[in-house]
Amino acid sequence: MNIALKKKSDNLKTIRSIFTNKRVLSALFLTIFILLLYHLGTMLSLPGVELPEGYQINHSSFTSMLNLLSAGGLDHMSIFAIGLGPYITTQIIVQLLSSDLIKPLTNMAKSGEAGKRKLEIVTRLATLPFCLIQSYTTIALLLHSGKDGSSTGIKIFGVTELAQLGIDKIFLLMLLLSAGTYIAIFFSDIITKRGIGNGISSLILIGIISNIVPNFNYVYQIIIMQLSDQGERFSMVFSLILYTAFFVILIVVLIWINGSVRKIPVQQVGEGLIKDQKELPFLPIKLISASVIPIIFASSLLTIPGTIAQFFPNNETRWFIEQWLTLDSWAGIALYFLATILFTFFYSYVQINPELMAENFQKSGRFILGVRMGEDTVKHITKVLNRVNWIGGPMLAAIAVLPFILSITTHIPSGMALGGTGIIIMVSASLEFWYALKSTSTTSGYNVVKKSIKNANYVNNLKNDKVAQLW
Repeated sequence: MNIALKKKSDNLKTIRSIFTNKRVLSALFLTIFILLLYHLGTMLSLPGVELPEGYQINHSSFTSMLNLLSAGGLDHMSIFAIGLGPYITTQIIVQLLSSDLIKPLTNMAKSGEAGKRKLEIVTRLATLPFCLIQSYTTIALLLHSGKDGSSTGIKIFGVTELAQLGIDKIFLLMLLLSAGTYIAIFFSDIITKRGIGNGISSLILIGIISNIVPNFNYVYQIIIMQLSDQGERFSMVFSLILYTAFFVILIVVLIWINGSVRKIPVQQVGEGLIKDQKELPFLPIKLISASVIPIIFASSLLTIPGTIAQFFPNNETRWFIEQWLTLDSWAGIALYFLATILFTFFYSYVQINPELMAENFQKSGRFILGVRMGEDTVKHITKVLNRVNWIGGPMLAAIAVLPFILSITTHIPSGMALGGTGIIIMVSASLEFWYALKSTSTTSGYNVVKKSIKNANYVNNLKNDKVAQLW
């Protein structure tokens, strides 16, 4: 009870500090402004695109995944229709190649901040071909998104077939969509560096939140149509309640998982021996240490087969991809499950680097109780991280694929913004945003206190050499 009251009091103090700190408020308003600007951009169609009245994209797993990564930009065929998908895909490839596969990239990854900046430049340059490929795929998909290849009623520069579009117009649209990706990257950079939280997850989050009501409405209509024809009023109401309760429970479980932490007790060299480990500071290893990144990476990875399928007519190659490599099939779900676990392991070592952490411990004179400094510390942190990942990774993957399993068995559309992927991103990104807001508030408050102390003790004692050396 006392712990709950203390947490509530801490949260109230954080909220008060947010609204009384100009730096935090400016960062918060900048983040909100960028998110609203991006959301507005997703609602404006590209020049030359005419959408029919009441148009809705085909709610297949591929188009829903693309729409998720573009924060809803595919709904209106906006400049952000391909969104951050190509950039995320390129990040996956570059990070994998820099893991001792290509030596120049590996050297960049291990060269500190300067090397990381060079690696980021390489990533952004390599994003361009992925943008061009996915933009062409998106244009073809919107003109022929029916499974039988029929037209959707969308007109682009007055025509309804891709073959009727001139090469110059197709290239213009590809450039505009590619430009939208780089604008989205620019917006995410502003949020990450000047605003609050992670820019990529924040941009995807705003799209998910904006699609919650439309997707619930869409799924409810499907349930009503399926059951009202049979005259099963009770079953219809029960299904609606069950569907809503399922996602509420899913959100509660995800909040619990995100708050679960494995604590490794740490002590400072020179301090007296503390017998009670509860009094020691600790190194926190979260149950999902990689946060929402594995889900975003796995989702982006699964758009690649669907993108390739759009370049083939309705032949055996396209049939194989749609039957085995999309989330509408059991094989695609299994692939998504495994990809999520693999990216959980991979990205957790990017977030928590055991070697770097052991090195920092040694420099600062800290150690883990019962573990020697150096190589033993690396092995201990790696062992704990592996154990945590073997629990958190499958749990994260199971939650991600569960709505798709229900969709196949009950024939109710999963609705990506409400599916496991969307909910995981929504909950994780929201909590990440809150933690980032608290961190910014704490850091900014510390800087204000430090500045006031400096003004009181340094500015008023400029002739005092000891004070000058202190600051």
